[in-house]
Amino acid sequence: MVKPRTERSLLFPSKEFREQVRKASKDRGFRSEQAFILAACEREIRRGENTDAVTQFEARVAATLTNLAKQVQGLHTLAQAQVALTDVVLNYIITCVVEPPEDALPAARVRARLRYDKLVRAQRRKRSRTKTETLSGRW
Repeated sequence: MVKPRTERSLLFPSKEFREQVRKASKDRGFRSEQAFILAACEREIRRGENTDAVTQFEARVAATLTNLAKQVQGLHTLAQAQVALTDVVLNYIITCVVEPPEDALPAARVRARLRYDKLVRAQRRKRSRTKTETLSGRW
């Protein structure tokens, strides 16, 4: 019993296109031009089914970027708050701390410079220790 076949003649837009199809089907190992065309149709149908997945992926990427923008804005706001807090603390110190008398001013400046240098050294040690702990995996 012979299996019924549905055949249709295809009209190609040009002879060059027909030759391209013929060459591509031969180069890619298809048995015939029709097998090549059917595979291309299948692939196109499957690609159409994947548009939902692509749309969902794009929505997730957009949501991630929106969330990231909000976090960056929050960091900017935090930095502004820290600058404002530092300004308030400095104004308080300048306003409330009494200046030493003129004859003790040079010694007070030297002691202040020593305290400042000590504070900077302590911060450097702390930062280098934190970097070392982070790199070694210890928290």
